[in-house]
Amino acid sequence: QDNLVDILRHAIHCGVNHIETALMYGCSEMQIGLALKVLFDEGVCRREDLIIQTKGPISSSTSKSDFKSMIIQQLKTLGLDYIDLFSIHGLNTGDHLEWLFNHGEKGDLIDAVRELKAEGKIRWVGFSTHAPAHVTKRAIETDAFDYLNLHYHFVGSYTASGDGDESAEGNLGNIRLAHEHDMGVFIISPYDKGGRLYT
Repeated sequence: QDNLVDILRHAIHCGVNHIETALMYGCSEMQIGLALKVLFDEGVCRREDLIIQTKGPISSSTSKSDFKSMIIQQLKTLGLDYIDLFSIHGLNTGDHLEWLFNHGEKGDLIDAVRELKAEGKIRWVGFSTHAPAHVTKRAIETDAFDYLNLHYHFVGSYTASGDGDESAEGNLGNIRLAHEHDMGVFIISPYDKGGRLYT
């Protein structure tokens, strides 16, 4: 934990202001929350100096109220009143889109996020994806998101699911489409799932 505090202190000193975590990253939210408290108490930075992102998973069994409660707990774990960026973690299939936008009696999961945004608990809503490009395209076209976390690299336009080059559904088109929809784009895993430069 002390090492994490030292790393974050140094990173902030060097100008880093974006910190990303997720519920699915083990105890990361708890550790980052504790570290942020130390840094705020020391005056290393203020809350408004940072852009903090976390992500939350969805499933077929999750109800809208469950999802909202989960996100509120994530905020408590992080020790924050609000999160700058909240991502649906792994919007990878058509089913995931259905759970968000057409979940029947359980309630559309996107509505939980919209409510928290209206309450000031979330500032911007996005999604991370390992999906085939056509699924990502559908998600962008909902106009429900402010940004996305996407696999892409200048060496080639392909997705983590192995769709291949641009002619076989690479993500370059989705980057352009996101721009058309005024969405921010975070390139994720550029040296692993996105770039594969080490192989």
